[in-house]
Amino acid sequence: MATTTTLGTRALNRALLARQLLLARKRMSVADAVHAVGGLQSQEPKDPYVALWSRLRGFKAEQLRAVAESRMIVRGTYLRGTIHTLSATDYADFRLLLQPMLDRVLRIEQRFSNGVDTKALERAARALLVRDPLSAQRLGDTLAPAFPKAQKEDLAQWIRTCVPLVMVPTDDRYGYPRPPRFVTADQWLDRPLRADPSAATQLVLRCLSAIGPATSSDVRTWSGLAGVKPLLEELRPRLVTFNDDSGRELFDLPDAPRPRADTPAPPRFLPEYDNTFLSHADRTRIVLKQHIGRFTEAKNGRRLRALLVDGFVRGAWSITRQRDTATIQVLMFEKFPKATIAELSQEAEALVRFLEPDATQFLIDAAA
Repeated sequence: MATTTTLGTRALNRALLARQLLLARKRMSVADAVHAVGGLQSQEPKDPYVALWSRLRGFKAEQLRAVAESRMIVRGTYLRGTIHTLSATDYADFRLLLQPMLDRVLRIEQRFSNGVDTKALERAARALLVRDPLSAQRLGDTLAPAFPKAQKEDLAQWIRTCVPLVMVPTDDRYGYPRPPRFVTADQWLDRPLRADPSAATQLVLRCLSAIGPATSSDVRTWSGLAGVKPLLEELRPRLVTFNDDSGRELFDLPDAPRPRADTPAPPRFLPEYDNTFLSHADRTRIVLKQHIGRFTEAKNGRRLRALLVDGFVRGAWSITRQRDTATIQVLMFEKFPKATIAELSQEAEALVRFLEPDATQFLIDAAA
């Protein structure tokens, strides 16, 4: 009987970093990078910029705006019902597959308990969006008189959740205005979205490529899909399996990168939301157990932005701007050697200059 290989925490960490392009900055196009990592969470407009700056060599903000305007990438509701920047191909292939998960979210929130005709609502929303991109608030305000049984906020939420929409890029600093304006995805992409019977298995394969090796719970956490275990069993002949330190079965693609556990991992600054640390049911492959509690939220209720040292979350960061001075605050959860501090300082200064290019003075405020 063959013995199953066990992958320890550091081995899983290095595999994740390799697939998320965080072991070394790559020379590749923005569109290819966004596809490779399985999409970038984008609740905060600047998050994809930080994410790509940490992954791509020589990345410039205008590159992301240009590829969005070319419609090679889109921004809209996707995995786990959250806003993502992702390749247009991935959105077209998988957005309809994710609709049952989004429907569950609406049921939990008990929207439309008064019996709104949702088919009529979708027709009305599409008719409006054909004429002009509109914000969610404007959609709700415009449609409210025709659907008096629902609150206008509920109308807007239903349309954003149940009608595949994408945000329209503009020349705003981070590519999209606040509030963003939407159009229907099929209109923006000039093609219908796919309803392929094999989409679920293909999305599982995309998951393993982006965040594997993964347990069935990890795949479900990443995607929001139900019925993951039967899909993995169907795919088992095409996959390789391992165990983690707790004996849980891990699935992976045979040819996916799995670097040595002792592979060097340089410091990396990640955005407030990033699939690197939000995709797994067990996040100890990226967040050390002793730091999970303090990393979850900042004092103001916002999530701390992660700082990776030796591949794991060992600190947090933020940026403030006062007149012409931009300051990056680095909170270190541990004490580091001088060489590591020097690396962190170099990376921090480069990041603050990237995010605040029109500032004239740049400061680093580090605290343990």
